[in-house]
Amino acid sequence: MQWNLSILGISSLLIGSAMYLKVPVQAQTSNSPANPQPTTIKVDCQNPRSQFDLNFCAAERAKTAEQQLNQAYQRAIARFKATPQEAQLIAAQSAWTQFRDADCAFVRDRFKGGSMAPMVYSSCLARLSQQRRQELLSYLTETGL
Repeated sequence: MQWNLSILGISSLLIGSAMYLKVPVQAQTSNSPANPQPTTIKVDCQNPRSQFDLNFCAAERAKTAEQQLNQAYQRAIARFKATPQEAQLIAAQSAWTQFRDADCAFVRDRFKGGSMAPMVYSSCLARLSQQRRQELLSYLTETGL
């Protein structure tokens, strides 16, 4: 019985770690060699029903915000290409990314060990990335440069 409890503990730790680290999660539909393809878990982010759903949806929003931020950054870099501001923007973005990651880690760690910590972290990443995206886009419409 001791062995079964330690396996359960390890399994829980691995599942919790996968959620915390935002590892893609897939469910196996069968152990049969005839069905080796994993099935992707479907989550309705319009109607989340569990903390897993909330964590998953927050991670998806963070991923989308990061993609949109990267697109805005590439447009801003193109705007300032071959100007003194290009190097400044690159340095500023690098510093901002370090700030965002450290700030969101702080926010997340206030809930360390809790099931909502991944959601808090992802929501922070999404919020700050959306704000930075807007700032970068505003650089594209400035006049007098």
